[in-house]
Amino acid sequence: MNKKTIDSVIEALRNSKKVLITAHIDPDGDSLGSQLAMNDYLESLGKETRIYDDGAIPSRYLFLEGIEKVFTDPAGYDFDPDLVVVLETTQIERTGYVAGLIKPGTKIMNIDHHPGNTLYGDIPLIDEQASSVGEIVYKILKQAGYTLSKATAEKIFTAILTDTGRFHFSSTTPDSLRIAAELLEAGVEPREITDNIYFSMNQRQLLVIGGLISTSEMAVDGKVCALTLTRKMLHEQNLEFSDFEGVVEFAMRLRDVSIGVLFKDTADDRTKISLRSRSTVDVSQLAKRFGGGGHFNAAGATINEPLDNAKAIFFKYAEELLNHHE
Repeated sequence: MNKKTIDSVIEALRNSKKVLITAHIDPDGDSLGSQLAMNDYLESLGKETRIYDDGAIPSRYLFLEGIEKVFTDPAGYDFDPDLVVVLETTQIERTGYVAGLIKPGTKIMNIDHHPGNTLYGDIPLIDEQASSVGEIVYKILKQAGYTLSKATAEKIFTAILTDTGRFHFSSTTPDSLRIAAELLEAGVEPREITDNIYFSMNQRQLLVIGGLISTSEMAVDGKVCALTLTRKMLHEQNLEFSDFEGVVEFAMRLRDVSIGVLFKDTADDRTKISLRSRSTVDVSQLAKRFGGGGHFNAAGATINEPLDNAKAIFFKYAEELLNHHE
């Protein structure tokens, strides 16, 4: 990613009139923060914009200014953009129903930091070295000469904070820390953002997490720790899967665990997995086995099998990966 490439992105944004902004299915901190920051910039240029995502917005991000501008229901969609900005999505199909809203011939801008991006669209901007798409959006806005308000800076900080695991993942770089420092200079208060995202659950969520931890299973000679979150557990407390983004981190609290996995029985024949790993174990390879993807130490996928079958299949592949790793 160089200055010339970013200039071409800025030019396309400035030349647009109506822009649809979207990201991958099941929005997270990076996708939401990045979309909202991009929307702020486009609105400052006088563009007409819409943000549409496939999946519920996790409650932890409702504090972000402008979050009400993110639509998750396509009913009544009547927008006709001349540019679609797709953020943090390796392939257009990963936007879910939004892909079906895009008319043939509409110009597509593809901004991502994931390895394996298919380079779809007319204007790809891919930086696999970036900690987050929020980091890329920050560089675009800075090169465009856009002065960040505190609210916009908070959105980008949220994106970087969550995609680096609170600056814990190996994706954390000197560049991401320098950008974070500049965001603090723009008015971001780290404790306020961190409290909103990580320390604002209600008692019902806490009760579910207690049950979640009690589901822990060890596999592959203690190198894999698995947690299970079921629809029944959520129904009992009137909660959604989106209320538990990031809880896979509890599986990595044990010192000798190499891979942490969270199983979610999202349907009778479909199980979602969220993966984390220690620095030298590439869980994106596991995710790719099931058509998913992500980063070296943080990835995810969907296994089209009932929960028990999905577990057996996953543990088999995890053992193969760890045996090869040794």
